[in-house]
Amino acid sequence: MADLPDSPPAAAPPSAAPTADLSAPAAADWAWDARRAAQLGILTFARFCLNTMLRVVYPFAPAFARGLGVPVTTIYLLISLRNFTGLLSPVFAPLPERYGRRNVMAFSLAVFSAAALLVAGVPAVWSLGAALVIVGAVKVIYDPAMQSYLGDAVPYHQRGRALALTEFGWSGAFLVGAPLTGWLIARQGWSAPFLWLGVGGAMGAVLLWRALPAARRHAHGTITIGYTWQMLRRHPIIWAAALYMLLPLIAQEALFIVYGDWMESTFNLSLTGLGLATTLIGLAEMSGEATAGWSVDRFGKRPVVALSGVLTAVVFLLIPLSAGSLTTALAALVALFFMFEIAVVGAIPLLTELVPEARGVVMSMSFGAMAAGRTIGSIVGPAVWARAGMWGNSLIAATVMLLAVVVLVRWLREAKQGAL
Repeated sequence: MADLPDSPPAAAPPSAAPTADLSAPAAADWAWDARRAAQLGILTFARFCLNTMLRVVYPFAPAFARGLGVPVTTIYLLISLRNFTGLLSPVFAPLPERYGRRNVMAFSLAVFSAAALLVAGVPAVWSLGAALVIVGAVKVIYDPAMQSYLGDAVPYHQRGRALALTEFGWSGAFLVGAPLTGWLIARQGWSAPFLWLGVGGAMGAVLLWRALPAARRHAHGTITIGYTWQMLRRHPIIWAAALYMLLPLIAQEALFIVYGDWMESTFNLSLTGLGLATTLIGLAEMSGEATAGWSVDRFGKRPVVALSGVLTAVVFLLIPLSAGSLTTALAALVALFFMFEIAVVGAIPLLTELVPEARGVVMSMSFGAMAAGRTIGSIVGPAVWARAGMWGNSLIAATVMLLAVVVLVRWLREAKQGAL
């Protein structure tokens, strides 16, 4: 990655569009080396810690509920509150530009660490709720800052690979984080995982601060709410990008929020068994991320993402048919998460090139839309589950996923200078 700027920018007229970052490297200057690989590794580790807290609440919602002595619907409510926080992503968009990407990413991880340690020290419903709300806010600050960082540093024909590598922090939350969480809950209680998450977050903050480039000045003005609105009016494609990221997250959340309950009630899985099943999903996601990174740069972003979106919708419909066998159910879930990762991860480099001069706005709006999708899905999913079971959740997920493909094919295209 390039030595990107991180100090507060010089003032600029609110109406002026930001110019290119003069310290960003030319595409010909960018190459994979040990230093950039280490920086990618640190960015990915930080995402791993954030995403583990974000994701383990789904398969272990019944375990958290039992530990707290509350109905599982209380945990679902906390998840919805956490997802709602993510809607503030456009409000948080100016922070990385105003205070520097490195500063904001490191500080947000420190706040995350404090929230996780609070749950470990004071295990209660209120502390868990507070921690989930905080991680929801931190994620929509950290992820757009990190992806805008890579969008500036990595040329478009290599960007899919670089962004896909950081997505291992998402799949790793299931591949490593979920089994460890299940093991710790079974032996030390429901709040035990939050201790190591807090320690990991603190380590990530220190590593980010030390490893990312020293601060230099931006060549453009600070992104403000007014500037964001100006870009939204000037470039309607940003709304289409947000809609595309909204719909798949509604589809996934509507099914995934009841996944742990479905697996426990259908197959009587123990905590350890549920953790191992989740590990398989993590492997599927990691494979999907690697496939996305390889395929979108080779065959083009739009065709790969559109095909994987259609296949994801098909697999959503197959989930209820797998209830007769644990092996079949796991195979269906593996296929689902493999295809879904390609549909979402493969779209991220496409989004970074829709409006290059407003990359931060595009990514912040997209992540706000993803949070909105999670919020809608986390409300719809349990309600449908209670009335129609997994068939209802799967049908809604498949329909919404197909709508996302329509949005992609109809409206999303790269800027001419970046099109592949």
